Amino acid sequence: MRRLILFTLIQLFIVQLSGQNSYSFHPPVNIPMYLSGNFGEIRSDHFHSGIDIKTQGTVGHHVFSVEKGYVSRIKVQANGYGKSIYVTHPNGYTSVYGHLDRYRDDMAEYVKKVQYKRESHSVDLYLEPGVFQLEQGEFLAYSGNTGGSSGPHLHFEIRTASNQHPTNVLKYNFDIKDQRAPKFHSLFIYPLDQHGQINGTREKFSSSLVIDNGIYTIPWTTKVSASGRLGISVEVFDYLNGASNRCGVYSLEFYIDDQLVYRHLMDEFAFSETRYVNAHIDYEERTRNSTKAHRLHRLPNDRLRIYDVLENSGELLINEERSYKMIIVAKDVAGNQSKLEFSISGNIKQLPEYQATGPHMIMKYNESNTFDQDPVSVSIPKNALYEDMKFIFEEAPPSHGSLTDFYHIGNEEIPVHLPYILSIKTEVTNPDLQNKLLIVNLNDENELSSAGGEFSDGKVTARLRSFGKYAIGIDTIAPEIKPIEGEMNGNRTGRKSIKFIITDELSDIDKYEGYIDNQWVLFEYDLKNDLLVYDFDNERIKMNTEHELELYVTDSKGNASLYHTKFTW
Repeated sequence: MRRLILFTLIQLFIVQLSGQNSYSFHPPVNIPMYLSGNFGEIRSDHFHSGIDIKTQGTVGHHVFSVEKGYVSRIKVQANGYGKSIYVTHPNGYTSVYGHLDRYRDDMAEYVKKVQYKRESHSVDLYLEPGVFQLEQGEFLAYSGNTGGSSGPHLHFEIRTASNQHPTNVLKYNFDIKDQRAPKFHSLFIYPLDQHGQINGTREKFSSSLVIDNGIYTIPWTTKVSASGRLGISVEVFDYLNGASNRCGVYSLEFYIDDQLVYRHLMDEFAFSETRYVNAHIDYEERTRNSTKAHRLHRLPNDRLRIYDVLENSGELLINEERSYKMIIVAKDVAGNQSKLEFSISGNIKQLPEYQATGPHMIMKYNESNTFDQDPVSVSIPKNALYEDMKFIFEEAPPSHGSLTDFYHIGNEEIPVHLPYILSIKTEVTNPDLQNKLLIVNLNDENELSSAGGEFSDGKVTARLRSFGKYAIGIDTIAPEIKPIEGEMNGNRTGRKSIKFIITDELSDIDKYEGYIDNQWVLFEYDLKNDLLVYDFDNERIKMNTEHELELYVTDSKGNASLYHTKFTW
């Protein structure tokens, strides 16, 4: 009996070590599963919450429920996951299928009825268990390219049903081959305060990496001497069989003189945490060079749950005249790993006292902060920042048709977690124009975009989530509606659909409504391609007759365009 208990415990221990979950799921597709993205991969303002399965460059592959259960949610939106299905399973998980081209017939008809009832393309439907009950491997939908997808693929997730936390899909024994180890690309070392220095300066050190006897390192001619509090970040990616796409690593470990001081594991996170990716990465490198580098130390207001080892927050302290040994280990779920090794020579020579230049103030991350300099006011709430910030304010003349100067608020290389409030006073007194006012942003490429905002009490106020150059603009120009196949009037018999390109110069499309013979019809909006499509539906409009079409498109400032024509179908 004791031997049996011991054997069972050993087996459980082996399963835990393997990092794999014991559940056996059906594949979500019936084609080989090659990935263009994986769980925990760094994306803009978020971690990727699932895997992206390649669909051979085409749409229309069958998608299956990975386990028995019921459809608990169906969502249609112009961006995000586009058309998606959520299936709740009795084993405590929810599976998610995104960017679908179309649902199977009974689900498609169910969704369409709701869309017509609500007169809305976008719907978010929560379903009771009895509506669509499923068996494992049951057909759900066709793979597609809807929503924010940049190419045909299936976005697939497995969440914990009780809290909807996404979990690492690669730990559930799907047939996804991975015999390739992660690859290190770049190393960054930087002072964390004014006393830190690297190679005699306060500038960030960066280096490409080479492989020597299977271990990554800095080039042999590159020397690093430093002192003080330092942070280290690394650009590293994982690669899986059958694809060249850069994916996210499962774990990173950081050793100083053979002592583990930092480790993160990408097993699970909450959607409420995912924006903390901007604290996790070297945001300055992301802004300047589009580089996705993991910090190996934790910022004060980084609340991610992925860190399981943090000694001194992962910071490196160089305070002796000796060699410091650095080892960084990157692993994937399959157990493949790569190692980066280098050394730093301690040099405790002090640099001259740092003197800050230009007007600035220090804003505390754990306090509310305000700035007022007529005509601008800024209010940054507590915990909107990841660490204390030197706040800088500058002015520049009007440009790009702005109604005011451009005001440089903070530093674009510093991320913002919670929205802050920016208000700019205006001298526009015409009531007909005040509701057309908005805040505009001018980026480093000299491109103008809307930052939203509304007029009230003599000023325009917007809630923003990034620093940059802002001014008051005005939008009085209605959206443009262009038929793809020339003028719509005439004989459309035999056509399957009608298509339009809809664009807005500044404040973006807000609403679109189509009517045929004074009856609302379902136009589907493909945001990334500015495409609006109506598929002819002979159950709702009569064939072989003349019809009247009215299409209204409105931007977020209430400017509206109408396209009106008659056609035969």
